[in-house]
Amino acid sequence: MNDLAYERLTTAGNVAMGAVLSRAGDDAATRFDALYATYQPLLRRIAIRKFGIPAADVDDLVQDVFATYLSNPANVRDLHPYLIGAICNASRQYRRKDDAAPFSPRPEHRVCGATPDDELIEGVVRNLLIQATLGRLGTSCRETLERFYLLGETTASIALSREKSANYICRLLNYCRNRARSIFAEINTRS
Repeated sequence: MNDLAYERLTTAGNVAMGAVLSRAGDDAATRFDALYATYQPLLRRIAIRKFGIPAADVDDLVQDVFATYLSNPANVRDLHPYLIGAICNASRQYRRKDDAAPFSPRPEHRVCGATPDDELIEGVVRNLLIQATLGRLGTSCRETLERFYLLGETTASIALSREKSANYICRLLNYCRNRARSIFAEINTRS
């Protein structure tokens, strides 16, 4: 068995999973190393940036995600979404622990006794306007825009999941962008 794969699992306390991987042979260990090398940076980045997990604890969460996957890989249809969902769930669980400090995604903007500068006020106002705009968009538009812009899905993948054509999704994106612009302008002129 590849020593690197075994070491990664045993350092996370998953000696049993290391033994399973060891019995599976060098081919399985090589595949595990390739998966780990591919997804580990992404999973670390999600846990640190989105959930504010301390860098010292991120590797343990990533190890746990891979160990869970290795315990029964046959139950996983699509690895990429599974691993992202698993790291998000593990990070949320970490944040819920009593000893976890509250997360502030931008430490330079933590609340303090100082008077906020104009940039901070403009950023808060802009975020509130965007939230109000998204709140007034319909569910279909909001989901489509989020999937396309935030999650980086293609129009083809969105169309496939909704059982529509890619051209329909392109037209829907255009409609939703125009609708969001008009709502944003309307809200912005009132405030």
